[in-house]
Amino acid sequence: MTRACRCFASSALVPNVTKRGGGRIHHVRGTSRRGVYPRAFHEGGLQQGTIEEIQELHAELPFTSELWATFFEKYWQKEPVVIRGGLPAELCMPIDNDELAGLACETEFRPRVIRKGDTDPSSWSLDIGPFSEDELQSLPSDGSWCLLLNDLEKHVPEFMDVLNLFDHFPRWRVADVQASISSDGGSVGAHSDQFDVFLIQGTGRKRWSISDSAEYVPDNDKAFFPEAEVRVLKDFQPQSCSLLEQGDILYLPPKVAHHGVAEGCDSVCTTFSVGFLAPTHDELVLSYAQASVDTDDGSQRWRDPWLKPQDNVGEISAEAVAHAADIIRQSMPKNEADIARWFGCHATQSFGFDPSATMPDEDLSADELVVQLAEEGLLQRRADVKFAFVQEVKDGSLTGGLFFAAGNVWSLQSAASIELARHVANHDEVIAEDWIESGDTTAYDMDSEAKSLLHDLFSSGLIYFS
Repeated sequence: MTRACRCFASSALVPNVTKRGGGRIHHVRGTSRRGVYPRAFHEGGLQQGTIEEIQELHAELPFTSELWATFFEKYWQKEPVVIRGGLPAELCMPIDNDELAGLACETEFRPRVIRKGDTDPSSWSLDIGPFSEDELQSLPSDGSWCLLLNDLEKHVPEFMDVLNLFDHFPRWRVADVQASISSDGGSVGAHSDQFDVFLIQGTGRKRWSISDSAEYVPDNDKAFFPEAEVRVLKDFQPQSCSLLEQGDILYLPPKVAHHGVAEGCDSVCTTFSVGFLAPTHDELVLSYAQASVDTDDGSQRWRDPWLKPQDNVGEISAEAVAHAADIIRQSMPKNEADIARWFGCHATQSFGFDPSATMPDEDLSADELVVQLAEEGLLQRRADVKFAFVQEVKDGSLTGGLFFAAGNVWSLQSAASIELARHVANHDEVIAEDWIESGDTTAYDMDSEAKSLLHDLFSSGLIYFS
């Protein structure tokens, strides 16, 4: 599926830079450098203290539990922070830029190119892919474009290694891993988002300018160019700024405005981002309402056998209002176990999921599946599907556990099935030796309910033999 593309190896994309000191870039031609720094830099803002460096944390992923606890307490949804040297060197580029460019030729990565025009500040445009190799190779070297790719971890196994470094976040909250690729001076413009994001510098360097001013929040439409195809802030004035080198990570809480510009790149600048889902309250309420009517009870019709002759035909009677209230109340959750059942389905729903690629070629019974697992060694979990489990709720209304995959739910009671559900929700593989003693399929740590769960997942194409 992945096609290597020599889109970014052309000398046309190499800016006039001078390398010194073992390859680190120390000088960029003056004609392009001025566009890299925010306005306050040119007005002496840095010297006057107007723009500060973004605060830093020096640590490498994966963090210890103690360091994650510190991060959540001090920074998560509170303050931006640059994590210097956060990504191990071997993970900075899970695949090379040629392979990454080839993904822009594939539909499933939702490729698009953002372009900055040269006519006026609002002349931003958006091209939707997939793109041909000729189109990618024709991209200019003037920093006027940025290529975006999404869902990398769902289709390229190497990116799961990056995602797994963020192992203390609930996986249902993670949206995807995105790539942003541009030539020197490239950017997607100053903007703000409604979600948390970790921005990881893969290759090249990028200067990030940020501001937490309420003026730049995503809901303030007046702060953005109204006619542009890309949502870009009209007059962004940063409060702090930092230059990210390869392996550095910038964490941004929701609504913090940011502007990243590639700087001093001898070929291309590649930034990966791990974004987080942040559904609106309206979306959650509507999702629950839809789930509540997608039942047999939801198809019932209004009935009013208590109706009596009515003189005022324009009046809605108190009895009608009370009956409507009863219908609404009956659809409401009775306890947190009801909420958990809906919420797990909502959080794991997978749009566009096609199970056909991993559906088994032949029907196997649950016992036959265990035998094949012992022979094959492991079952692989689909990377483009979300899995989750719930074992307790605060009001104590849940008995047993709930397991979720691709918007489906399984109610589980036995300890063995709950343990299997927890394992599948947390790990990419079901390894035979963890569940079958010495290859003896008559002695395994699965009861009938656990075997049934495994069989359901396998028969649905949610787990498969790789």
